[in-house]
Amino acid sequence: MFDFKFDWCKEMECGIQIIDEQHQELFRIIREIEQLIMSDCKHATPKQLLEIVCELREYINYHFYTEENLMARYQYPKLAIHMADHIDLKEYILKFDLPSLAKDPKNVLIGLKEHMQDYLFNHILQEDRNLCLYLAPYAETGVLIAQSIS
Repeated sequence: MFDFKFDWCKEMECGIQIIDEQHQELFRIIREIEQLIMSDCKHATPKQLLEIVCELREYINYHFYTEENLMARYQYPKLAIHMADHIDLKEYILKFDLPSLAKDPKNVLIGLKEHMQDYLFNHILQEDRNLCLYLAPYAETGVLIAQSIS
């Protein structure tokens, strides 16, 4: 696998503001993971390592909620397929091996980064782009509404 740097650029945008903003947040989280890897996880406390995984879990929950809400509201025809991808990533993150992270943080974080990199290329840059193309007419007319989490 090649090494992708999680630096946001215009080419990553799908054109729906709320989704692009949330994807930028994912890139920020993965950049933090990259920084830990580049420093060989020196000076990373167990609490910091746990916090980054928890932050990723929280992100996935609110981002998937946003996307799934939009897909249901605007009757996206590939809703079930898209949600199946979401379920797979949720399960991976929820079952993330925290004891291994504590024992071998650098290698475990490398695996996490590679998994997220695969997700970026297989889901965000393909499936999310298709979703955003579907939602674009609603966004252009100003009727696109994403329900916020309170």
